[in-house]
Amino acid sequence: MVTQENIVKSYRTKKMLLWLLCCLIILASGIVIGAGASILLVKHRVIWISHRPENAAAEAKEMAARYGLNPQQTVQVEAIFSRALERRQLRREENGKKRDEDAQILTAEMQVTLTPQQFERWNKHFQEMKENYKNRFKK
Repeated sequence: MVTQENIVKSYRTKKMLLWLLCCLIILASGIVIGAGASILLVKHRVIWISHRPENAAAEAKEMAARYGLNPQQTVQVEAIFSRALERRQLRREENGKKRDEDAQILTAEMQVTLTPQQFERWNKHFQEMKENYKNRFKK
């Protein structure tokens, strides 16, 4: 038997569900609008790098085509890029040595601080992180 009280409870439940649905729609819309606005505000600040030049001759050839360089300028640009790549490689090697030295110091300090079981687990994780970092730049 349908009573007045059951009808009122049913109406209130439907009204509450409708309000909840509207709130969820407004929340989702706000998230989408906020994300879009954030992208629009930040996209001009991001520097998009298509590739890193690793071959001086290819980079000089690309610049010659893009900027209309003459053969003499192309040779000079190739020499400039060769020197820049050599400097970058030297910096990488120096930084690699510094990182290895810092890692050895950190490992020694952690070995003194941690128990053998803790150190073993930490060292395994630390070595995995080092390998992941090195593999990131081998591409």
